[in-house]
Amino acid sequence: MGQQVGQPIIKETRFSIIIVGYNIENYIQRAINSVENQTFENYELIIVNDCSTDKTEAKILELCQKYQNIKYITHKENKKAGGARNTAMKVAKGEYILFLDGDDQLADKDVIKKLNETIGNDMPDVVYLGFKIEGDREELVIPTPETCTKTYKAAQDKYPNPWSKCWRREFLEENDIKFPENRFYEDVLFVYNGVMKSKNSKIADYVVHKYTSGRKNSMTTTINLKNVEDTILNLKDLLIMREQEYTKEIDIILKKEIKMCKKRLDDTFIEILK
Repeated sequence: MGQQVGQPIIKETRFSIIIVGYNIENYIQRAINSVENQTFENYELIIVNDCSTDKTEAKILELCQKYQNIKYITHKENKKAGGARNTAMKVAKGEYILFLDGDDQLADKDVIKKLNETIGNDMPDVVYLGFKIEGDREELVIPTPETCTKTYKAAQDKYPNPWSKCWRREFLEENDIKFPENRFYEDVLFVYNGVMKSKNSKIADYVVHKYTSGRKNSMTTTINLKNVEDTILNLKDLLIMREQEYTKEIDIILKKEIKMCKKRLDDTFIEILK
C-alpha cells in the first residue's frame, strides 16, 4: 500500500521521548506508562536516572522488563536535569525530541499520533504544545499564534520550559543547542536559544502534557543559595550571548532574569532568617 495523501512521510524514528528521573519513585511509573500506552508506535523512549537515592531506579528497571523498547541510562554522578537531558540527546535518533519530566505524563493514548499529524511533512524547527497544570493549582495553557511569537516568548511567557515544545533534533544539533549542566534553571538558556534560532514553527493547540505542580522537594519548591547562584550563572551566559549576537529579545530576557534573581535572593534570606 502506498503513502496516503496528506500523511507524513516518515523515513526514520519519528520521536525520541526523553524522561529524566531523580527521586520520583511515586511518579515515574505513571510517566513511562503514559508513553508506552500510546497508539502511535514509531518512537524511542530514553530514560536517564540521574543518581536517584530512592526507589526510582528499581521502578525503572521493573518497567524495562515489561517494555523492551526502553533505552535506559544511569549516571554515575549527578548532573541535574540539564546534564541528564544532554546525555539522552547524544543517543537520540528521532526526527523530533519530546521532553517529559518524570513526575508528569502525556495527556492521553492518542496524543503522539495527533502530534505526528500536526507536524506532517513540514519539518518545523519547533512545535509549541498545549499543556494542563494539575496538583496544587489548575491551569490550562493552549498556544496561539499571538503567544508563539519570539517577542511574546521572551517578554510574557510564564512557562519557558523545554517540555512545552517539540524540537527537531537536527535543528538542535546544527545550532549546538544544549543544556547547561549541574545547574538549576537550565531551561532558560536552552529555550531562549531554541526559540530565537528557530526559522519556522507550528502550533499544537491541544493538551500534550499534564504537568504536576507543587510536588514536595521539586526544584521549583526548593529555596536555597544554589538557586540564586545558578540564576547569576544564567545571567552571565546571557550577557555573553548578548555580546555575540544582539537581539531585542535578549534584553527582555535579561531584565526578567535580573528581577527573578532579586526575588530568589529575598526569598532565600527570608528562609534563612526564620
